[in-house]
Amino acid sequence: MLLLRRIRIEVCAIGENVKSRRLSDFDVADRFAAFGPALLLQALFGVVCSTGAIITRALVDSFAAAAGPYSLIYPTILIATLFGRWQAGVVTWATSFLFAWYFVLPAHGSFAYEVSGDGARTIVNGAAALVIVIFAEMFRRAVRRAAEERDEEIKARGLLLREIDHRMRNNFSIVESFLGMQARNASNEESRRALGIALGRMHSFASTHKTLYDNYRTNSEASLVEMRAYLGDLTDHLCEALFLKDEVTVKLSVNGARLPREQAAAIGLVLNELVTNAAKHAFGDARGGEIEVTFDEDGEAWRLVVADNGRGYDAADEHRGSGTELIEAFARQAGGAITMESSPAGTRYTLAGARRAAKEVAPA
Repeated sequence: MLLLRRIRIEVCAIGENVKSRRLSDFDVADRFAAFGPALLLQALFGVVCSTGAIITRALVDSFAAAAGPYSLIYPTILIATLFGRWQAGVVTWATSFLFAWYFVLPAHGSFAYEVSGDGARTIVNGAAALVIVIFAEMFRRAVRRAAEERDEEIKARGLLLREIDHRMRNNFSIVESFLGMQARNASNEESRRALGIALGRMHSFASTHKTLYDNYRTNSEASLVEMRAYLGDLTDHLCEALFLKDEVTVKLSVNGARLPREQAAAIGLVLNELVTNAAKHAFGDARGGEIEVTFDEDGEAWRLVVADNGRGYDAADEHRGSGTELIEAFARQAGGAITMESSPAGTRYTLAGARRAAKEVAPA
């Protein structure tokens, strides 16, 4: 279970990065591949980047003419290379430098130089810009390789998670089937009840696992458990495992609460123990009893109530106290406190606590 939880958390964290599709994954040739050849798309992207630089250059010239004629070329070449590969970077480099040389440097509208040092300056700036193209392309390729490795890792971990889920469900199913068969073939009522209790506890673990895995597959809130479905499934299985359908009616009322998985699992285990105790001790040999299970949550606090209309709790009944330590341990794990009220008209257990943040882990 710990291995499955660790893999699930890691896959969810990586999956969030995939869903967001970071800006570094953008590639013009891949993104617009349906519109034309890659080389054409890269050339067009280079021209677009150059045009953006030229427009920005014109705005700068409106209040600071000839200020840094090549300064805007460097970030433009960097952007073109990162998102359009080196081909787009080279196109941007060529068009931007030709424009700056012809229209920005004196003499304007000519490739001639009015200042003797401008020729050397043009060569040095051009070489520096080409260096940017080279290193930007190296960085882009490194990022793409990392993204591909990340995607492969996601696929591998996804396959591993599905395999573990498959094996765990099979294991739970085998154990449940074995316990169910033993319970049906038990020679006395006490053995049937004991095996039914074990079956209920096993199903509680299996149901928690199924709910968490299904949450992971269907939404990003994999750490939250839908309590209505979870407690409903758990209660139905308890009725079958404890042979209550012909003897006791179990009523369930749950609001649409979603709780962190650790709390949900612990609450399910408390419910399992309380319903099991009521089935064993509350009604004796009588039929027609009723167990009412209620769960509600208001966003900050939650409450589980398990009430029966049985004969009530007798302090002198030693069997009635068995499992109390287990219930209290599960209650602490859920972050709640449990209270009990009993009379000849029935027994009522109330487990109440505060909602934890989804990332919190219950203490052992």
